[in-house]
Amino acid sequence: MVSFRVKAAAVCAAVLLPVSASQALAADPPPHLGAGVLVPGRSAVDVGMSGARVVVSNPVYETSNNGTTWTASGGTNVGKPLQVEGSALLTFDGSTAKVGGLTFPAADDVVLGKGGKLVSHRTPAGATAEVYDVASKTKLADYAPPFAMSGDTVWKVTSPGHLDGKNLTTGDVKTVLVATACTVGPDGVNGRWAVLSGCNQVVDVNGPQPPRNLSVAADSQLGNGFAVQASGSDLLVTDLNDPSLGQRRYGPIRTAGPSFRADGSGLAKIVYADSDGNPRVITLSWLSPDPQQHPDTVAPVLTSASAGDRVRDNTSLSFDWAFTDPQDPNSPATGVLSYDLRIQQRPNRTSPYGAWNLVSAWQGLKTTGASLTAPIGTDTCWSVRARDYAGNVSAWSASYCSEVDGTAPSLITWRIGDRVQLSGSATVRWAYKDDTDIASYDVVYKTAAPGVAFGKWIYPATWQNTRITSITWAPRLGWDECFMVRSRDYLGNLSAWSAPICSVAPEDDRALTSAGTVTRTTSTLAFQGTTTILKANGAYLTKATEAGQRIALIALHGPGQGRVDIYHANIKIGTVSLAATTTSRVVTYLPTTVFRTGALKIISTSTAPASIDAVALLRA
Repeated sequence: MVSFRVKAAAVCAAVLLPVSASQALAADPPPHLGAGVLVPGRSAVDVGMSGARVVVSNPVYETSNNGTTWTASGGTNVGKPLQVEGSALLTFDGSTAKVGGLTFPAADDVVLGKGGKLVSHRTPAGATAEVYDVASKTKLADYAPPFAMSGDTVWKVTSPGHLDGKNLTTGDVKTVLVATACTVGPDGVNGRWAVLSGCNQVVDVNGPQPPRNLSVAADSQLGNGFAVQASGSDLLVTDLNDPSLGQRRYGPIRTAGPSFRADGSGLAKIVYADSDGNPRVITLSWLSPDPQQHPDTVAPVLTSASAGDRVRDNTSLSFDWAFTDPQDPNSPATGVLSYDLRIQQRPNRTSPYGAWNLVSAWQGLKTTGASLTAPIGTDTCWSVRARDYAGNVSAWSASYCSEVDGTAPSLITWRIGDRVQLSGSATVRWAYKDDTDIASYDVVYKTAAPGVAFGKWIYPATWQNTRITSITWAPRLGWDECFMVRSRDYLGNLSAWSAPICSVAPEDDRALTSAGTVTRTTSTLAFQGTTTILKANGAYLTKATEAGQRIALIALHGPGQGRVDIYHANIKIGTVSLAATTTSRVVTYLPTTVFRTGALKIISTSTAPASIDAVALLRA
């Protein structure tokens, strides 16, 4: 642990801050500067603020645009004042005190430290208070009151004349020598100044400013460089940076239950409820500068950036960003002045990115967004930097990229069922995936009637640019039917046609002429309920003209069944045995051949019966 010691100079000639208007020290009362700026839209039981954020209750609402819009923060605030410090908001909602993700009993003494990094709570009868880190919700220490919290530091008079500040993040301790009767209470330290009770001193915890004598009322608030308290129907503000403790008045304020808070972000501002209960904001532009104010040497910091979806379904690309200029009580931020933007692009996913392009119109931007139109397939990466009014420039941000979809949809499902269709209904189904979204499909088909080859592809108008993902039809006996599909996305990227898939309904045994010892019969297993039994060697079925490049035989296989040879255009295609241990309907695909047209013949080559159900000619 590193310790520092700052010795305050001997107490200077006293300058007493009046507790009320009747106790003014100067012969002339402080100037009255009127009312603050109205924040319209909500009345307030209690008020708080941090930077542009103004919070009121009850219930709890907040605005960051001077009352143009108000947003419900959730819950109510009952019994104790709102506390808004940094980005943290402490409310008392029913029986629960809430700040960040921490909750405590509302009956406890709960205090949010200056800057909003630390919060303490103590039970009504507790000897010590627990101090938590608001962001991590972690308990850091126990302290016996009274003490004050500012930033990461807890300040406490540990022994007479010694005001110690311990940084709970680093463990460093700083000691400031003060008058022996001094103590420090909640909200007693903010930035450079500590307002001490018991000795009526204002001391510089950063040094080396001499202490000033100051007495404040119980309801006073310590801002960054000023103190504010109610004085009759007004607020009385004291400039702590001014060795003579200059003062100004504002108002009128609500006197029945006054509510006012110093800005919790460290700015020289106050929010208060006026005599009508409306929130108003005072900007203390007259305050003296920090006696040891350092120049702004910290560049702005990126807080958010987005180029939208990684792959976009349109050619309009946009990039939005936000920076903050870090604030320090002794080195106030000068604010963000402007931005520079650059892009690099590649025409497609397989190409390298080009060099960064600093478009002249995008240098020194005052806005926090930009857009462009990019060709299909182009991948665009954005990078931004910011400068503040002091001239500090941030590093270029990381790249944020967005691509105009240049990839066609890809087929992931394409099925039609069995090649030989034995049911009374057939369905072809498809599905595609895309980097963005599917816009529509085109579907084509072609058919071949029994005995002929396929015709041309047919493009039904209702199947073009359609959103359907399946087609169902009733198969026609002997007809072979094929389909192809393709898909497009919303940018017009069009896939290639899929491979054709086909389905043929067989011709029933009754469509063939029989010869020899043949019996026409029925069977519940049969395709159309009928079979033809070839009962003798040489018995056959035939049809004069059939076309195709592959034959599928549908027959009843089972015990005692024989075998058949199959011929097409006087060429033997193959032999099929129908013998099996159990009886069932079987589709047998013979070898693929060249496409041919001619007579089809199915001839028994054994004395055992052969039960022929149907035959299909596949054209593709």
